[in-house]
Amino acid sequence: MRIRTRLLLLLIALAAVPTVATGLLAWRGAERALAESVDEQHRRTALAEAEHAATYVLSLATELDAALLHQDPTALGPAAAQEFLTRVFLRRDRIAQVGLFDAQAHLVASVFVDDPEAFARQEPQFRRHDTVTAQEVEDFQRRAAELLAQMPAGRTYAVSAPYLTAVRQRPAVVVAARTPESHGGGLAAELGLEELSQRLALGGESRERVFLLDAQGRLLLDGDVQRAHLREDFSAKLPEARGARRPGQSHYEEDGHTWLAAFSPVPELGWVAVVARPREAALAPLQALSRSTFEVLGLTLVGVLVLSPLLARALARPIARLAEGARELARGNLGHRITLKRRDELGDLAHAFNDMGQALELAHRELLGFNEQLAAQVEERTRELKQTQAQLSRSQRLAAMGDMAAGMAHEMNNPLAAILGNVQLMLMDLPEEDPSRRMLNTVHHQAQRIATIVRELQLLSERQQSGRSPVDLHRMLNRLLESRGPELTQVGVRVDRHFHSGEVRVLADTQALGDVFSRLLGNALNALKDRPERTLTLATHVVDEQLVRVEVRDTGRGIPREHLERIFNPFFTTKQQWTGKGLSLAICHRVIEDHGGSISLQSEQGVGTTVTLVLPTAPAQGSLV
Repeated sequence: MRIRTRLLLLLIALAAVPTVATGLLAWRGAERALAESVDEQHRRTALAEAEHAATYVLSLATELDAALLHQDPTALGPAAAQEFLTRVFLRRDRIAQVGLFDAQAHLVASVFVDDPEAFARQEPQFRRHDTVTAQEVEDFQRRAAELLAQMPAGRTYAVSAPYLTAVRQRPAVVVAARTPESHGGGLAAELGLEELSQRLALGGESRERVFLLDAQGRLLLDGDVQRAHLREDFSAKLPEARGARRPGQSHYEEDGHTWLAAFSPVPELGWVAVVARPREAALAPLQALSRSTFEVLGLTLVGVLVLSPLLARALARPIARLAEGARELARGNLGHRITLKRRDELGDLAHAFNDMGQALELAHRELLGFNEQLAAQVEERTRELKQTQAQLSRSQRLAAMGDMAAGMAHEMNNPLAAILGNVQLMLMDLPEEDPSRRMLNTVHHQAQRIATIVRELQLLSERQQSGRSPVDLHRMLNRLLESRGPELTQVGVRVDRHFHSGEVRVLADTQALGDVFSRLLGNALNALKDRPERTLTLATHVVDEQLVRVEVRDTGRGIPREHLERIFNPFFTTKQQWTGKGLSLAICHRVIEDHGGSISLQSEQGVGTTVTLVLPTAPAQGSLV
C-alpha cells in the first residue's frame, strides 16, 4: 500500500472519524437538550394555561360567593332582588346573564340583555354585554337549576361543563353559588368563554395547538369553535391526560404525524389543559443543526482527501479544539467559545459551534428569566390570595361572634337589669355602717362591669348602615389629640402629625369612627408605658383620590409574631395587665368593615406597632362635620 494512501487512511482514521464521532455525540447531546427544553417549555405553557383557565372561571365563582357572604338575596323583595342581580351582572363584561333561584331551584329573578337599546336607556353599562335569545335564556335557566340541584352539601359554588349556546353557538359555562343557609337555591351566572377560546387560538401559533379536555378525555374547548363542537375524544390518544391530577408529558399520532403533548390539570374544575406540537416542528432546529453539521463534516473529508500531505499536521490541533468545544457544550458550559482564526471549513465549523452555543445560552437565559418571572407571579398571586383568605376568614369569625354576641346580650340584659335594680334597692335600705353594704357594693360594681361588657358585645354585633355624612378626617384627629392632650403630656408622649396636604373627607358615622380612633389611641398609650422612647405618629395619605390611608404608629412594646394572627379575635389581648375586655380591635374591625374599608396591623416586638386603616373618600359635595 502506498504511503500516500496510508497517510490518507491515517488522516481519515485520526481526523475524519473522531470528527464524525464528535459531531454525532454533540448532535445527540443537543437532541436530548432540545427535547428536554421543548418538553419543559410545553409543560410550563400547559401549567400556565391551566392556571389561567382556573382563574378565568373560579374568579367569577369567588365573586358570586362573596356577593352572597353578607346578603341572602332570596330574602329580598322583587325590586331589591332585581337590583342585587343588576349589580352582579354589571361587574364583568363577559357575563351573559344571571339568575336567582329559591331553595327548590325555581327561578326567582334574572337579568339579561335581549334588547340593547331598551337596556341602554335603563343603564348605559348594559351596552358592554352581549345580547341573548329567548331559547338561550331558557337553556341557561335549565342548566343553572340542574347545577344548583346537584351541588353537593358543603359546597358553596359549582361550575358546569363548557357548552355552546343554543342559538349563537358561543362557548360558555354556568357558574353557581349559594348561601350557607340555602339547601338548593342560590345565584347563577352564564360566563362566556370566547376570550378563553381566543387565548387558546393565539397560543396555537407556529403549528402549536392548545386545548382543554374534560375528566373523560373529551375535547372541551379549542381555539377552533367548530372543532370543539365535535367533542373530539382524546381518551385513547392521550390516556395519561384523562383525569390527570398532576402535570405530565406524552405523545400521540394524528394525521400521520407524531405530536408531542404536555398536560396539566385545571385546579378545582376537573379539566386538563393540553399543549401539543408536531415532533418535526418542535425539533426543526435540531434537524437544521444536523444538516449543517454533516455538511461541514463532508467539506472536511474532501479537504482531507485533497490536501492530506499538507493538512496532516494542520488538521490535528483544530479538530482537537473543536472536540473540546463540543465536550464543553455537552458538559453544560454554554459560555464556552472556540477561537479559531481560519477561513476554511474548520473555521466555518467553529463558527457553527459558537453560534450553536450562543443560541443555546440565549435560550437558557430566556428560560431562566421566564422561570423567575413565573415564580414571582405565582408568589405574588399566592400572597394576594393568602391576604384575601385571611381577610375573609377574619370577617367570618367576627360575623359569627357578632351573631353570638347579639344573642348573649339579649339574654343577659334582662337578668342583669334585675340584679342591678335589686342591689340598688338593697343599698338604699341599708345604713352606711352595715357590714353587708361593702359586699353589696362589690356585687353592684361587678354587675356594672358585666353590663359594660354586654354593651361592648352589642357594639360588636351591630352594623351601622345609616347616619353617615362627610367628615373632615384631619379635624377629627386633631380634636381627639386635643381631648387626650393632658394624658399625652402626663406620660411624656411626643405626637408627630404627617397629614396629607389639603382637606381629606370620608363618608362616615362621626361617633363610630371617632370611637375607632379613640380605641386605637388608647391601645397605643398603653403600649408606650414604661418605654424609653415614646413617640406617637399619625399619618394620612390619599390614594388615587378615592381612598385615604390612615396610619397610627407607636414606638411601644410591640406584639409577638405568634399573636398577630389572633390580634383581631374578640377577648384576645396582649396587654400586660387585663384592664380591658379584649374587644377594642374586634369592634374597630367591624366598624371599619361596615364603612367599606379595611384595617390591618403590623408589629415587631420591641420596636413598635403600626395600624393601617383604608377608607373610601367622601363625594365632593356635602357639609363637613
